[in-house]
Amino acid sequence: MKRIAIVAIAALATGPAFAADPGVTDTEIRIGDVNIMTGAASFIGRAVSVGSKIAAAEINDAGGVNGRMIKIITEDDGYVPSRSFQALSKLIEVDEIFALNGTSGTANVLAMMPLIEENNLPTIVSTAPNELVYDPVRPSVFTLGASYSDAFYAQLKYINDNVDIENPVYGLIRQDDDFGVAVEHGYNRAVEEFGVEDAARIRFKKGTSNFSAEVAQLDRAGVNVLANGGIISGAANILSEARKLGMDIQSAQVWSEDMPPSVNLAAQAGYDYYVADYVALTGEANDAFLETAREYVSEDEIEAINRYTYVTYAALHAMAEAMSRCGEELTRDCTIENLRQLEDFPVGGIMAPISFNNENQLSGTAVSVYQLDADTQTFTRLTEFVDY
Repeated sequence: MKRIAIVAIAALATGPAFAADPGVTDTEIRIGDVNIMTGAASFIGRAVSVGSKIAAAEINDAGGVNGRMIKIITEDDGYVPSRSFQALSKLIEVDEIFALNGTSGTANVLAMMPLIEENNLPTIVSTAPNELVYDPVRPSVFTLGASYSDAFYAQLKYINDNVDIENPVYGLIRQDDDFGVAVEHGYNRAVEEFGVEDAARIRFKKGTSNFSAEVAQLDRAGVNVLANGGIISGAANILSEARKLGMDIQSAQVWSEDMPPSVNLAAQAGYDYYVADYVALTGEANDAFLETAREYVSEDEIEAINRYTYVTYAALHAMAEAMSRCGEELTRDCTIENLRQLEDFPVGGIMAPISFNNENQLSGTAVSVYQLDADTQTFTRLTEFVDY
């Protein structure tokens, strides 16, 4: 992979660099990362951390941002929103970070939002691109990734257009929270546009592990096209219950279900399910990324790489590009303004080029649809990146 160029602007005068905001010295820029480093979802956090590490090492190896080296400071939130707030408080007050690149889940970033806004903290939300993050738009917050709504619509559209199902009957199962609402938005759009039978909508509490009653309800309704809004073990348990009942279903899943640990769980049910993702899961870009990654991280960290690694890597490169355009006088206001102006910034093909110069300060909205081969636990790309 050709390394993404970081603009190096030479100082025009001698003397110390100007730094009006915290987190910047003559030699260093401190970037915060609030992440899921412990608990059942820690493999997500570890992947995010590896993405930041690879990007920072690559940028620093190329001379940094106008000679300043990027330092990543990570705080664990355990996927608990109250801990996310505490973690960011520590990063701001003790570590004096300049910007934020790791933001954990949807509820977590929303819990941190008052601190982000109060401190005018340049932030790229790269792991939870929920509509609630960018609607309303917060001036210093930029979101990277498609919405869950578009991802589910894309999968259901592919099934509707390409899979021959006699008497399609649609059903939805989703968490009873903001994430689940976003999933249902995509489902609503699909069933209304396709004019198909909408037979069942089921909500469950986050943390539910036994879905026997819920899946039995889907089965009684005759559902054969399922919007599966479970995550990781939840999604796998839903599919497992469907298999026990002998359900013949086409299942659309959250993009978390394209990660190896999730696939290992869910593939056991034997369904060749779908996912839609705004990062590339297969192809030359992935091969080139892994080749680059091996220059900077250990084999254990290579094993931790998944789709969250790619998007966080891309986000930090976008942040570095915006900071580099500020020259020596690096400030949060300047970085935010340059993020707003970012257009078609290339990230090596691991996702579509990044553009934040729109009213939502949102990029990476194009998704590809993939299908799992449950026997080999590999994905086939079914569509190119498309905006829905």
